[in-house]
Amino acid sequence: MKKIILIVDDDTAIVEFLTDCLKSEGYEVSSAFDGKRGCDEAKRIKPDLIILDLLMPDMHGFEVCRTLRQDQALQSVKIMISSGKSYAVDKKAALSLGADSYLVKPYTATQLLDAVRSLIGAEKNGSPEPGGA
Repeated sequence: MKKIILIVDDDTAIVEFLTDCLKSEGYEVSSAFDGKRGCDEAKRIKPDLIILDLLMPDMHGFEVCRTLRQDQALQSVKIMISSGKSYAVDKKAALSLGADSYLVKPYTATQLLDAVRSLIGAEKNGSPEPGGA
């Protein structure tokens, strides 16, 4: 079964970059351009991973992360914060709210894919790599 990744970011260029990178590696990708829609989409599709921006118009990424972690149906979903905010206090806050990792923008496709693989394993050609979790 293909692994599903939900991107929640208000920057269309970032969403396109992430989508292209992830689809080229065989992941199924969905996106939402604000926090409320991201929460709704996560409940609807129950992804394996959510890549979540912090600075969005209607709902800050920290609030989205907290909301997702409070939903029993989404407890096993991995959350990766993807943000230009590189301060240690932001990373600490994200992890304390339940994020599984924190990737500082800008990053390369290789850095992104390495971070994704470390959380949910590889998906090349629709099948996980041996030993992937």
